[in-house]
Amino acid sequence: MMEQILKISDYLLEPTIVLLILIILLILNSWIFKRIKTTSSIGNITKGAISMFIVLIGVLVFILVLPIDKSLKGQILGFLGIIISAGIALSSTTVLGNLIAGIVNNSMKRFRNGDLIKIDDIHGRVIKKSIFHTEIQLEDSNFISIPNLYITNNPVKLIRKTNTVISASVSLGYDIPRDKIEKALLDAAISTGLSNPYVYIKRLGDFSVVYKIHGFLEDSSKYFSTNSLLNANVMDKLHNEKIEIVSPNFMNQRAVDKQEFIPEHFIKEPETIEEESPEDLIFDEAIKSEKI
Repeated sequence: MMEQILKISDYLLEPTIVLLILIILLILNSWIFKRIKTTSSIGNITKGAISMFIVLIGVLVFILVLPIDKSLKGQILGFLGIIISAGIALSSTTVLGNLIAGIVNNSMKRFRNGDLIKIDDIHGRVIKKSIFHTEIQLEDSNFISIPNLYITNNPVKLIRKTNTVISASVSLGYDIPRDKIEKALLDAAISTGLSNPYVYIKRLGDFSVVYKIHGFLEDSSKYFSTNSLLNANVMDKLHNEKIEIVSPNFMNQRAVDKQEFIPEHFIKEPETIEEESPEDLIFDEAIKSEKI
């Protein structure tokens, strides 16, 4: 009886040692990263990747030291390879997909903690980037966790920390002089505290013209409040100039008799684009890259 116990213990000695080493390595890996006290996304991803690597190697070594027939070991290893292959093949919809996407996102350094980003209708600041998801604080101060795979498959708009462009659109009638509207919009941007304001005419519709006022905001930490203030100032300046902003449901009917609907002011010569245009400020990084 004693010989059988010793024989069984000899069989289980190596697998037990492998399991103990695996557990010790995982504990040591966790302890090292806690001792470093890193909160960065790179530290979390590194910790998770090392843990997965240790587990994978530990499982392979554990199978190899099992006291079983070599053919059975080969079958187990083959089955394990099939599972891993199937997991990689289905990674686009599984946890592995988010893991791979997390590594890709962080290796590309698309954004960092604290950056203001926009993904589809999600707009807020990055709080935490983990190995599987990214946490964002929205403009209503609530939090949302986005899978890394979703971020990889969708365009990410990164708001500049300085000199980012704030804009507001408004549609007005053809009967209002263009220069009067543009002056009111420029005054609204200046009152908001934006620098180098400029106006684009975005669209000539059947019933109205769409104007868009832009300006450069020095500190993007006030992005949302400045955007709201710009809209408020646009309304105030247009109303002060007696320019009506009516609802789309408003229908203005009038009797006309060979009347031309052209604003009553002198016809100016076509304006030319100045040497220093808004594009020089908007695409500053692209211009630098082109020169390099």
